Amino acid sequence: MQPEININYLAIMACVAAAVPIGFLWFGPFFGKAWAKQMGIEDMEQPAGGAMAKSMSLFILGSLLIVFVLAHSIEVWRPSIWGVGADEPSWVYGIKGAVWTWLGFFLPLQMGRVAWEQKGWGLVAINAGFDLTRLLLFGLVLAYWR
Repeated sequence: MQPEININYLAIMACVAAAVPIGFLWFGPFFGKAWAKQMGIEDMEQPAGGAMAKSMSLFILGSLLIVFVLAHSIEVWRPSIWGVGADEPSWVYGIKGAVWTWLGFFLPLQMGRVAWEQKGWGLVAINAGFDLTRLLLFGLVLAYWR
């Protein structure tokens, strides 16, 4: 039996819109100085010209891809879409989808920065924490707002 996966595109857009302020807070007042130190950046100035627009555009596009795939992942955790039982509370699927996605894809990529780019574990902690935080938020929004 093929599952019937219904995706709420408005929820996806809400998650993408939420990614920007989450990133601003995480890499600004919360961990901005620590992140800059780990990156070896001494002067945190606004990027010149179109560099910021390019960075933000790529961040938004990346967030869209992450949320779109996560929305599908969360849905396939639900037994009801497979026709094999009743669902648990929605938050369970949001958390499962977020944590397993983070553990299997995001964390190993961050660990590769230590192995291949000689970045510190502090940077991995900041970046992996950001990834987990936004995935959990995305997961909960997507799980509840079907």
